[in-house]
Amino acid sequence: MNRHPYEGVEARVLTAYAEADFESALATLDDEGIRHPHQWERTAYWRSCLLARLGRPDEAVDNFRQALEAGAWWSPRLLELENDLDPLWHHPGYRPMLEEMERRRQAWAPPASGLLLGGSRGAAPFVGLHGRNQVFEVDAAHLLALAAGRWEIAIPESGQRIASDGPVWDDPDRCRQQVRSTATTLWGERAFGVVGFSQGGRRALQLALGAGDNVPVAIVIAPMLRRTSELAEVIGSLRGPPWPLVFIVTGERDPAAAGVDTLATHLHDEGLDVRVRIEPDRGHEWIDPPPGWLRSAGDSLIES
Repeated sequence: MNRHPYEGVEARVLTAYAEADFESALATLDDEGIRHPHQWERTAYWRSCLLARLGRPDEAVDNFRQALEAGAWWSPRLLELENDLDPLWHHPGYRPMLEEMERRRQAWAPPASGLLLGGSRGAAPFVGLHGRNQVFEVDAAHLLALAAGRWEIAIPESGQRIASDGPVWDDPDRCRQQVRSTATTLWGERAFGVVGFSQGGRRALQLALGAGDNVPVAIVIAPMLRRTSELAEVIGSLRGPPWPLVFIVTGERDPAAAGVDTLATHLHDEGLDVRVRIEPDRGHEWIDPPPGWLRSAGDSLIES
């Protein structure tokens, strides 16, 4: 499957980070980040996290300040929850910078969100949902690869933000509206399928479970179902039949795997056709669904 080039940078940084080799992770960003100018905000965020971890708070704050001057911002709440940045709370320049970020967050007005179209024109229509605070282009590359030769797919970038480069689907109603608007604009009143990763997977499930025969199939990859509230949110969206055909694939080591099992059992007991695949030695990550699932999903949509 084709991958977005920045995904390789992410993988090397995260591998080094997991091994507590923060110097190597920083070197990777400094060597490779410049080759991906469209991801400069994410690179800047990681650089500050790593500099703070390495005991270089002045450089970490200065790196954030330069990014802020270039137009970036991050939700202060996001930074408060980032353990890597804890050493910066004692730096005199950090809190004033967070106040400026909060002002920018409140003043931010969404531009036209990104929208990628791909797959086979005129084939079974699907809407693809990226994960929370993911690199849009990375998730879109995975979704486009799933659709290749099988479906026609539209991949909207969420109009919601947790950072200047951090699209999220935190508001389920706004997510539903954006998905439906995208589908209606492209395909009118035709039924369409949904496919999503992580938070996008959870939102795809919610949309399908509450849409009747308008969304007859959902493919969900590593849905974020760690909290009881997240499970309740999905289960609460279930309406009466007709119900969608549901495919879920996740990793055995995914912290949300137990939630997937609980949800699948509940939906099966309600009478839904739910097919689950647990991949050994995989965590919370992109996992390619079996080709047979992808064909079945497209066929089910065409037959609906």
